[in-house]
Amino acid sequence: MSSAVQDDRPGPPIAEAAPARMDDDALAAELQALDDYQRGENAAGRRIGMPVLSEIGNRRGSLTREQTQRRHRREKAERAAAERLQLAARQARTRIGRPGTDGRQPVAVDGKHAGRVWRGRGGRDWFGQMEGEKERTLWGTRWEAADAIVQVVDARTAKAAEQRRRAEAPAGWVAAAEGEGFEALDVVRLAGPESGAAWGRPWRVTRREEHPGGRVSFRLEPADVDRPWEGLVLFADRLGRFVRPSASALAELPPAPFRVLQPKEYSERRLLNVSDELSCLGKVDGCTGYSRRALELLASVEDGCSVDPAADMREIAGLAEELVRVVSDPDHPEFWSRRYDRSSAEHAVRWATWAAERFADGGGALTEEYREVLQHPH
Repeated sequence: MSSAVQDDRPGPPIAEAAPARMDDDALAAELQALDDYQRGENAAGRRIGMPVLSEIGNRRGSLTREQTQRRHRREKAERAAAERLQLAARQARTRIGRPGTDGRQPVAVDGKHAGRVWRGRGGRDWFGQMEGEKERTLWGTRWEAADAIVQVVDARTAKAAEQRRRAEAPAGWVAAAEGEGFEALDVVRLAGPESGAAWGRPWRVTRREEHPGGRVSFRLEPADVDRPWEGLVLFADRLGRFVRPSASALAELPPAPFRVLQPKEYSERRLLNVSDELSCLGKVDGCTGYSRRALELLASVEDGCSVDPAADMREIAGLAEELVRVVSDPDHPEFWSRRYDRSSAEHAVRWATWAAERFADGGGALTEEYREVLQHPH
């Protein structure tokens, strides 16, 4: 145990044995005991002196270093064992033939000719060369040169298999024809980078734009979630491979948002500058219920779910008038500090009333096409 004692209290549980002579369980047990000691002292409100803290820190460092070194040695030994097994497996697939007239020995991998190996002029080094290639590599032994050929064959085989896998359309998706382009509202998945997933996330085409010089670009937004800020712009000449969803795969995705399906309708409703005022008033005592109901109605108008936006905006104006009444109570102790709230509520009344009149006059009114969608939803 430790020689550093505080008053009449027992010292920290530091063993006398050197960490290198302790087994793994003993190392872990002493580290846990040191942690428990410090937590116990702190919980009891007892101050641990600096000499003891220093001794604990030094001992913990020695124990941790020993644990780390052992872990590294184990990992190194495991890697070496795995490499030996892999080498034995490769050698079992390798056959080195007799030397030809040029002194070079053919190397077959899985029964197929893959390259040649031969001894260098000095007699100590070996060269390896893949079939059909001019480049050669230098190795210390014949088996090292042959094994390098096997590894190249395996790497090329794996790369070819990965390319075939990436060329296949994912389940539920169909590869597009070569040269095929995008149309508005199309849902697609683009081929992924070589080091990533074979196919990217689903995208929805939301805009097509023509540029000077004949270039065409497409605006794409995520089709699996409504996050327009994660969108991207893709030029037609950089299109690359893509796939389209089958009917079942498309049905599993969320429907296109209103702002994408009916951009004109959506832009008209986004002119309603009421939501900020209503949101701020929702935090004021006595206004929460009115504000919540008004925001729900406003969301239905802005998202195109309202069949009669003029009537809904009139109701929003009425709710805003109730908000004006709540924040205008002269007997309230915070009457004078609510001036900003009164101004916000009055603005909400004016804007909602103006929007109701605009809707009633035909501004931002539902098109017949979209009204049919509301009456007969999918």
